[in-house]
Amino acid sequence: MHEIMEGIAKGIRWSAQGQAREGEASVLFIHGAGANRAVWWQQFASFAPAHHVIAYDLAGFGESDAVDAERLIEQALEAAVDVLAAAGATRAKVVCQSLGGWTGVRLALARPDLVERLVLCCTLGGVAHPPGLASFAEARKLMGTRGPAALGLTEEFARANPLMAALYRQLGAFNPPADPALAARLFTPEVLVPPEALGAITAPVLMIAGEHDPIWPPAALAGIPPCFSDARMVILPGAGHSPYFEQPDEFNRLIADFLDLTL
Repeated sequence: MHEIMEGIAKGIRWSAQGQAREGEASVLFIHGAGANRAVWWQQFASFAPAHHVIAYDLAGFGESDAVDAERLIEQALEAAVDVLAAAGATRAKVVCQSLGGWTGVRLALARPDLVERLVLCCTLGGVAHPPGLASFAEARKLMGTRGPAALGLTEEFARANPLMAALYRQLGAFNPPADPALAARLFTPEVLVPPEALGAITAPVLMIAGEHDPIWPPAALAGIPPCFSDARMVILPGAGHSPYFEQPDEFNRLIADFLDLTL
């Protein structure tokens, strides 16, 4: 097993494992709002033996510097580009969860040279899609002060796996307190991507929806795949908002098949 390498790229903390190979795209994991780079440990364990995998803390999460409120989206895009360069990747297969989709979609639009394939898991991707926006507005009523992390796991999983549920909560507790005003900016018209812009993304896209995701259920995302030039959506039975954590074997097999990776 390759050792984990770590570094800081302009204030953004990243980790990488596996061997970068010439001509082969690395795998970049981008976490959601209730997490940080550490939540991808089950994906690193599966993919690092045969591939170069990278994860990083979004600005304002984990060990990364705070968000620049005036450059919210620009900073997110720059962070992804800087991390790939620092980790020695020239191209990536990008896997995004929830909030991470805001970065993934914009990276595929702005830097198609860097994105070979794109996975959008349980995320609106920062797209101005009315059903998805309405679904999030309803979910906010259930989140309370904890934000999306409160709905990250299904109740069934938490009851059946109390230690794993505790680990999930503890990983999220490493993050600084969220700024509600900053989070609200993610859903403003000047930040959201018009659905018609998605057709410019040339990379194949896989959208994954959890059957029981309380934030973005399948119905709230179903209208987005047709906006891409090459996309499909898969619904994971029994999954909630975090299938990468609750159902790692199924999630890993699904993305391995789409990304053409070996496990």
